[in-house]
Amino acid sequence: GRFAPMTELPPTRLLTEDVAAWNAWRASRPLGEVDLRGIDLRGRDLRGADLWYARLQGARLDGTLLADAILDRVDLTAATLAGANLYGARMRAAIVEQCRLRGACLVDADLSLTRFIESDLTSAVFTGSTVLGVTFAACELDDAFGLDPEGGWRRLEEPLDVAIPGVPGIDRRGLLHDGLRGVG
Repeated sequence: GRFAPMTELPPTRLLTEDVAAWNAWRASRPLGEVDLRGIDLRGRDLRGADLWYARLQGARLDGTLLADAILDRVDLTAATLAGANLYGARMRAAIVEQCRLRGACLVDADLSLTRFIESDLTSAVFTGSTVLGVTFAACELDDAFGLDPEGGWRRLEEPLDVAIPGVPGIDRRGLLHDGLRGVG
């Protein structure tokens, strides 16, 4: 017999028009991955959206309001979040590779175990963020503000050595966070 695909196309209109309805749809699929690769959500109000385990490679989220959103285990490879507001967001164990977060607000966000790789974090604000176990590998951190030097994060000058290149569409979460399944 044929196997059903692991993911189904989500009702993205719900996400853009009614975050509460989107969250109810997500709650009915608590373990389902959501494929939102390449989606354009620039400037949208997605406060409190449940985007847990979403594939957001190549997504355009510039200026998007993601305050209090759940972004645990998302893959943001090649996504743009310039000027995005992630105040109080939960973004644990995420992959943020070749991503543009220039001027993003990450105030009071929980970024635990997130891997920022070759990303532009120029002028991003991290005040009050949880950065325990966070790695910044080959990232632009010029004028980034609020990173406590004793906060439990590390900065590497070279990208992390991972078996496959950072190509949008390839899900690298298992490679970079092996053994962290079920974080949430």
